[in-house]
Amino acid sequence: MNNSAVPKKNGERKKSGKHQRNNDKFDLFVYGTLLNDHHVELLLHRKVENVPAVLYHYMRIVPKGGFAFLVKRNDAKTNGRILKNLTKEEIERIDSFEDEGHLYFRRSVYVRVGEKRERCMTYIGNISALNESFWNEVAFEDRFGMFIEKKIDGILAEMDTDRPDITRRVLHELMSSEADSIIQSHFEGNYICNYIMIQAFEDAKPPNLSQLIETTPEVLPYAGNYMRLACQHIVFNQFVELIRHQFPDAVRLSHQYFRHGLAVLMGFIYYNGKKAAINKLFEEKELDKIVSGRSYRDYARIAIDIVDIVYHKKEIKELVSFIRRKWYSTPTPLGAELEFSYLGVNAINAAPGADKVYDSFYWFTDFDLLRRTWRLGGHVDSHRTILAGQRRHRGFFEYALGRYQILGDLSRPLFDCPWGMSLLINEAVKFLDIPPHSLHISLELTGSHSHITDRPHKEEHLACLMMLGGDIRPDANGKLREWRVFNNELDTNFQKSIHFSDRKCHFSKPEQEQSEASEVMEYKFLRLHKEETDYECLIIGLKGYQRGTHARPVSIRKKGEPEMPEQIFLRKWAAKPQPLDKTAINDFLNTVEKGLLEENKARRLEPRKIKVLEKLGKYLSARNKMIAEYEKR
Repeated sequence: MNNSAVPKKNGERKKSGKHQRNNDKFDLFVYGTLLNDHHVELLLHRKVENVPAVLYHYMRIVPKGGFAFLVKRNDAKTNGRILKNLTKEEIERIDSFEDEGHLYFRRSVYVRVGEKRERCMTYIGNISALNESFWNEVAFEDRFGMFIEKKIDGILAEMDTDRPDITRRVLHELMSSEADSIIQSHFEGNYICNYIMIQAFEDAKPPNLSQLIETTPEVLPYAGNYMRLACQHIVFNQFVELIRHQFPDAVRLSHQYFRHGLAVLMGFIYYNGKKAAINKLFEEKELDKIVSGRSYRDYARIAIDIVDIVYHKKEIKELVSFIRRKWYSTPTPLGAELEFSYLGVNAINAAPGADKVYDSFYWFTDFDLLRRTWRLGGHVDSHRTILAGQRRHRGFFEYALGRYQILGDLSRPLFDCPWGMSLLINEAVKFLDIPPHSLHISLELTGSHSHITDRPHKEEHLACLMMLGGDIRPDANGKLREWRVFNNELDTNFQKSIHFSDRKCHFSKPEQEQSEASEVMEYKFLRLHKEETDYECLIIGLKGYQRGTHARPVSIRKKGEPEMPEQIFLRKWAAKPQPLDKTAINDFLNTVEKGLLEENKARRLEPRKIKVLEKLGKYLSARNKMIAEYEKR
């Protein structure tokens, strides 16, 4: 590639690109993003020889939140380095990354390398285009992601759809889980060639609805509901994509977190705010019905048209401001799993047709819902091992938030803000419109020592946890029960062993060693509520409790082992909840406070945490009073 393809700018004479060392090798002076070796490796998939260099008569400018660019100035100089011996294909790849011809113009220049004067190429900024494109704060990962997405779009554009009305945007949505896996793989330094990308997209083609219904007529009573659920997630996914691309600085998180996490939260909030309008359009367009002659891609196209009707960028700016005002970070990364079902605990052993809406999600994969819900870790959880090739099974519909690959169980925490996690959980429940069942909260416990030991729990502490997160209400005869344990909802294995909490290792990359995985305590006993619930206090309480006790998991016993004392106590207390004295409640609160101080390496709690402790105390006192009143009856 030579500079004859580079357009003139402001009357500047085009310069020859004949500075290469031989016929197919080029030298490139870099001064910004590509000063970082890791960025160069991600882009070119190899280590590149380089030498320090100085470019005279050009000034390097780095606008706030933007990328460096060069402008001519006679008395200026810019320090950088030369990337040596680049191939034509590598120069073309960097051209694409830099958006050569629009954001930057590639020019021939002379630089100083020690005492020598050498000719090479560099990129000169197109100031007006840069200002227009990067008015927000932009990081390397944003531009690298855009670069890979552009490459993916090029491949999708070449795929034959036989339908001019099926746009690249529709294809991208239907294949977005594969596209994201490719982008994630590139971020991790694993280059995927075009052939493998094409094969991945070929395998991701949506189902043939008419063929599915013709060959499997028993799916017909549920088909309209499944297509509505698919379209609902398509609209949500499009909101998330628009927010990520238009407000990259507002949704950017540290590399340790799931990179879609904050955009997912905003997508839920925005969808729920537009829900009435969306529902009306869904009804008008009959997206809850199987329409003769309408393909899966047609449903996707109509759903995306609805996005263009209801989405307004100005409203997202207001949402971004709201999130920024409320957001705070803590040292404990968080994750969550949410289970939903029309049959409650009976979902895992449901008879065919017992669930009149989704047949307990038996047809989940037939309608390609793994791909529609990939950002949310959507899958069917039957609470038992699923054999390879067993495509259909009944169970709960679950969001495993932060789990971006169900097969292989790869996940990252969503973020570290308890307020944000509480809001996300509530918004997910509003969004889905399927009765909520249970909630798991995961705490990633980092530090110089383990926060999970073999130390047993105090019985009074377990009772406090159940009062905070369990489901305490009377049965049909007026007797008070804690239903998560009493109803055997935590007996998730054949041994009927209470699975109250679990120690886990979370892997974020394929083939990661266990020593590299994150140590996580997952609390599984929580009830997920339909009504708005303050999960922020609960999450902070769980964090403080685990760090304050370093207590052991209360989980499945090995075959032949007796139940743990904690499991025996939980069964007894759930069958007949007993009130605690004030000393026991205060001891629990003191333990939580101790753990929060340890988490923050502080001597005193900040005002926010003090208010949370006060809320926890009031809530425990109220629940304890209710239990005492029932005991007197």
